[in-house]
Amino acid sequence: MATERMYELAFQYRQTKLWKQMSDSELFAVRLSDGEIGYCCVMGMAGEHIALALYVGDEGFQSFRDLAFRERDEFSEFPTLSDMTWALRQSCLQCSFENKDELEEWEAEAARKYAKAHKIPLRGAHSYPNFTKYARYRMPGGMENPEDERRICEALAAAVALSGLLEAKGKAEIGLYPADEETETLPLLTPGKDGYEVGETEVPEEWEEVWPEPVETDAESVAELRKLRKKGVYACEVLRFPGLVEGQTNNDAADDDEPPYFPVILLCLDTKSGYLTATEPVADYDARPESLRDAFAQMLIRNGECPRAVKARNEQTRVLLRDLCIKTGILLSVDDELPALDDAEEEFLHTLRMGGGNIFDDDDDDDGDDLEFGGGIDMGEAISVAMDEMMRMSDRELREIPPMVVRQILDMAPYGFVPQELQLRLRRLFKKL
Repeated sequence: MATERMYELAFQYRQTKLWKQMSDSELFAVRLSDGEIGYCCVMGMAGEHIALALYVGDEGFQSFRDLAFRERDEFSEFPTLSDMTWALRQSCLQCSFENKDELEEWEAEAARKYAKAHKIPLRGAHSYPNFTKYARYRMPGGMENPEDERRICEALAAAVALSGLLEAKGKAEIGLYPADEETETLPLLTPGKDGYEVGETEVPEEWEEVWPEPVETDAESVAELRKLRKKGVYACEVLRFPGLVEGQTNNDAADDDEPPYFPVILLCLDTKSGYLTATEPVADYDARPESLRDAFAQMLIRNGECPRAVKARNEQTRVLLRDLCIKTGILLSVDDELPALDDAEEEFLHTLRMGGGNIFDDDDDDDGDDLEFGGGIDMGEAISVAMDEMMRMSDRELREIPPMVVRQILDMAPYGFVPQELQLRLRRLFKKL
């Protein structure tokens, strides 16, 4: 639930109409009271989505960089699972302004109550403030953390001050220019006793992601794996699975306050036979990456066979499998050029579209088109559940999905994933996609 101070500053910000003076590429920074630097993006010049987004610290700015500077042609013609979840890396706090029918009733009522008490008219489009937290690989949710509430308030206050500074000084004097991959500094607003001082801050360096590294493989699993016959070469990739899971982990009780998020699988292709298999999706990869590594080990034990070598698609996959491979004598290398795995991923998506779960080519031939998804997980059903969840969302909730995510969802339409009604709603809400 938004606080009085959040509403107060949101309405002050709305009155400035800062989005009519700035584009969403003209970033500015604010020094937050906890010492962090927040990077602010003003959205709304096109009149479709009016919002102020706050990206906190190096990680927050990296998530902005991932979304804003990733070229559309970096995606494949037909989206892979990696493409579909790339935009879910977003990490920011956002104050947006919605139409009444785009909000849940309790959200609209809270805004109405504050506006009535302070004699603020709620007329016209985009007049209702709403507050959303975007966290990596989770669906957007509310701001329940006092730290998040304080930070969005400080960002809104700085944006209100910036509006006045622009009237007095103009963009050039403040140092406000469109940001791109080459941008080195941004204007920095620092609160003081007599208002805000305008300086500059260096843009955080682009950083390589540190992938979750599992604890050592348990001795019992190692012993079981070492007994197995080694045969063939696997091409493997860690993938974020595009199906929603409620806010819980494998070992913890569900937490109703946690928004749904996206589990992880390890996709494995036997490069000789073309046989594709995937581990069971795990919900706690980021906190316990060994849960995915152990799912892979158990899949091999069930199959009664180990690969002689593994070609990891990327560093993330290599980190996951390194300890297991060292201890079991499996050769491990990294190779980002795995065309057979690309083809298998496309077939994987096709199978999901058809609703397949445990799917075997049981025609007793060796044509290499066997396809299995390990552990009895019906992934086609999981995709269907995710689409059903989106169908139940209000327009306001759909509008909170990052535009790049929406683009990827619409790219899935040719595969038959996306119901026609949902396609029409998304195209209506995101007219420029």
